[in-house]
Amino acid sequence: MKHNDKIEWMAVWAAKNGAALELDGECGFGRECVGILAGDSYPSYEWFDDETYERLDTNGDIFTPVDAYHKSPCVAVLGRGEGSESQLYDWIKWFHDNGFTVEKGFVDQVRPMHPIELMLGKHKYARMVKVAE
Repeated sequence: MKHNDKIEWMAVWAAKNGAALELDGECGFGRECVGILAGDSYPSYEWFDDETYERLDTNGDIFTPVDAYHKSPCVAVLGRGEGSESQLYDWIKWFHDNGFTVEKGFVDQVRPMHPIELMLGKHKYARMVKVAE
């Protein structure tokens, strides 16, 4: 498959899943990356309880490319250009082939959120979810 075809396939997949393909992004502290944006964040493929740090998702083992952003489990590949974009294609294709979709929503609040948490978007989430078979 030609590189332009991969870009087009990723853009269509992202749109079908309520997200957008980002080829000029940043993650962490200004690290260049490519990824999938759901709103203003890269979807998580693993998530944990904030208090116990117990893993809450049931996604199982997730394939990650060599240059996947490593500071948090989100769908972003470090770098820009064809090499990073090809890794992102392989990753999104893996999600597609394994029945994943992007889920967006609002966090169930068991306690009032601090205004700074709201400003940082902690009241929303975007994550990769394996659709039940």
